[in-house]
Amino acid sequence: MRSWTRRLEQTNYLIFIIVGIGVIVRLVSIPVFAFVANSPVDVYYVDRLAAQIVLDLKSPYLQGVVFHNFVLNQFPYLPMIAVYYAPFYLLGDIRFGSIFADILIMFSVYWIAKSINRGAAFFAPLAFALLPFSIFLTSVISTNMMIGTAFLTLSIAALLKKNYLVGAILLGVALATNQLVWLVLPLLIFYFWGERKFSHFLGSLLVSAGIILPFLIANPFRFVYDVVLFQFERPLQVDGSFSLYSLVNSITGIALDSWVRVALFLVVILVAVFWFKRKTFYLIPLMGGVLLLGAFILPVNGFWNYFLPGAAFFCALIPYAIDEITSKIEKSVSSPKKL
Repeated sequence: MRSWTRRLEQTNYLIFIIVGIGVIVRLVSIPVFAFVANSPVDVYYVDRLAAQIVLDLKSPYLQGVVFHNFVLNQFPYLPMIAVYYAPFYLLGDIRFGSIFADILIMFSVYWIAKSINRGAAFFAPLAFALLPFSIFLTSVISTNMMIGTAFLTLSIAALLKKNYLVGAILLGVALATNQLVWLVLPLLIFYFWGERKFSHFLGSLLVSAGIILPFLIANPFRFVYDVVLFQFERPLQVDGSFSLYSLVNSITGIALDSWVRVALFLVVILVAVFWFKRKTFYLIPLMGGVLLLGAFILPVNGFWNYFLPGAAFFCALIPYAIDEITSKIEKSVSSPKKL
């Protein structure tokens, strides 16, 4: 098994074939699943109009976004979402931008897998290419969670290749794209510190600030409320049940306070930092775990698209898991049984 996968891994252009399959599946899914109710969801229209507002050199945090004759008073995403989608808006459909982000994720999980394991790394992009809920998020309901995921996984791939400058720049862009990225900062601080590249991490913050500050300065209160406070204070929704708040509320009727949820997540991140200090190999599984737990613990509404960033990192671990399993099987088969 292992020799077969390694020979396949050496096949020229295999990664491009896998990415091509992922792109085709996503493009075909757009018309095939157009019958799905509420498809695409409101996020698609909000992102599209936010991109249009940015192209008009305005801030989406300064005015309500109108779609389907309804005014949305919050743009609860970081500004790089609108900036990223702007060129794809000009191309006619911002879903092309989501598919491009998925392409970046497929390549980045492949590079991460090659950096951390000795097995067939192509299993990582293959897993993400065929990941059902990734396809659904991109092509059917059209959310934006894949954008921040793409920049974050690209950043980690570059860092593992010791390309610290590129990794730091991409991390800065990721920090200006998705709030969940900020949850893994303690791990990345220790990573940069351990690599003696802490100045590069400070550069990441500068890149992020350069993207965020113009929007923050334009209207500080609206910006802070939209991108930070809104997720903690918004009412519990029927489709937001994948959260600790929703679980506790449905069982006990108790509304779990924001500070309680933040305190619980701090415990998670402290444990993660402790394990990371023991062995740097844990960076990828710890980042995946922190992202998944953060998406479950912190928000009032736990939407399952919040779990995409963590899932992408666990896709990168699939080749390592397969290699470990096949290695143990081969050892058990080759070892003579004792009478």
